[in-house]
Amino acid sequence: MQKELEKYQWLIRILPKPLLKVLEDRIRRDPGLRARLEEEDRKLTAALEHSLKPYHQKFERRTTLPASGIPRDRVLEEIRSMSELESPRWREGFVSGGIYHGDPAHLDFLNEVYALHSQSNPLHSDLFPSATKFEAEIVSMVSGFLGRGEAAPEVCGTVTSGGTESILLAMKVYRDRARRLRGIRKPEIVAPVTAHAAFDKAAGYFGMKLVPVPVGADYRVDVREVRKAVNRRTVAIVGSAPAFPHGVIDPVEELSEIAYERGIGFHTDACLGGFILPFAGRLGEKVPPFDFRLRGVTSMSVDTHKYGYAAKGTSVVLYRDPELRREQFFTITDWPGGLYFSPTLSGSRPGALSAACWAAMMSIGEAGYLNATREILAAARRLKDGIRAIPGLRILGDPLWIVAFASDEVNIYEVMDEMTAKGWSLNGLHRPDCVHIAVTLRHARPGVVERFLEDLSAGVRRVRENPGRGSGMAPVYGMASSLPFRGLVSDLLKKTLEVLYKV
Repeated sequence: MQKELEKYQWLIRILPKPLLKVLEDRIRRDPGLRARLEEEDRKLTAALEHSLKPYHQKFERRTTLPASGIPRDRVLEEIRSMSELESPRWREGFVSGGIYHGDPAHLDFLNEVYALHSQSNPLHSDLFPSATKFEAEIVSMVSGFLGRGEAAPEVCGTVTSGGTESILLAMKVYRDRARRLRGIRKPEIVAPVTAHAAFDKAAGYFGMKLVPVPVGADYRVDVREVRKAVNRRTVAIVGSAPAFPHGVIDPVEELSEIAYERGIGFHTDACLGGFILPFAGRLGEKVPPFDFRLRGVTSMSVDTHKYGYAAKGTSVVLYRDPELRREQFFTITDWPGGLYFSPTLSGSRPGALSAACWAAMMSIGEAGYLNATREILAAARRLKDGIRAIPGLRILGDPLWIVAFASDEVNIYEVMDEMTAKGWSLNGLHRPDCVHIAVTLRHARPGVVERFLEDLSAGVRRVRENPGRGSGMAPVYGMASSLPFRGLVSDLLKKTLEVLYKV
């Protein structure tokens, strides 16, 4: 009977043993129940496939290697067709985050750089010294506007594949250092509940414990709770600048002082803010300190492929000094294949992405980033003013350009469905139930914010007049928000991933 239930792993995970036994007995006595469970499983998979696999009816599905190569012009035609279906939404500014620049001339420039370096691999530094030149200069340029100076003259780092890898590497560094210097075998990370999910992933991958700390009414982490959560096993404290969900900046100065007093690491996650906050401060915005100018900050993550406007697939992890960075490096000296060393999780890496990142930063320069930040903040101000003017909506916290909004009067997920029907791709969030939009240069174009506010106002009005009619993601988000069994939600997400890899 257990084998019959293996198809329904979500049931096995969430049900207590007594209830699992009841279910087994029910299935034994009622074969129809088994059929109904199988039917529900098929319905869920079919619904996910319909949502996640829109090309099933548009393009041929291929499950095996072609017997003979398909002509290149046909391959290009198929790729071009898919691109033409996907690009209008982000080009017209209907997407929250995702595409941060999107100007055709900028993209053409990056693509030209990528083509010139498509075979480059930083692993082979002797063959491609340009790749290591690009990466060293990227790290130096980024650290230059994030606090490298008299207080922290040795700031260094590496280029990574994205914010998640940057965070993973920093947490691995703190784990390994604590194990080597303090003998800690059960390391803990103290992080706000709003910290990026990559910290949970790091804890899961590296055998660490993530200690979540609540946020206050302003959605910034509670410093007093952080202080209470730190113990002798704590190897790192985390703060966000800003946090992904609500776009607010944690009190990094106070948090990093706790880390400094205890002699442990402090990581500022500036994946979203690293290329905005320094320039926002220069434009007169009140930006609290968050980088290496604070003595307690020992590492940072900064995404060049977000507001640095590089091609997707690059980020930077920074450390206060080379000793910390050395903990990140991997070497093996007795492998029969020779001496092997690698700075990040990957061995071979696409040097073309590093070249495109370097080219983006060089072509934009300080003036370009200042101007981009000015445009984004101006668009965000218009957006926030407009949201506040819509009856029934409220903005969470005091964000600069990543704006989360909620409602005590209408179902916010049904509002999100209304926006989806209008072509918008927004982020649904939990705890509390809300939706956010990360403002980019796409939204700073004329008329985009006004179109968003018009559609949002109409969406709220339709939901108010016809509550409970959500038929898109609203029921799913509502279920995920309210279910006490997180294992069920987790299994639903894993089923989603399985469908993504289904041909």
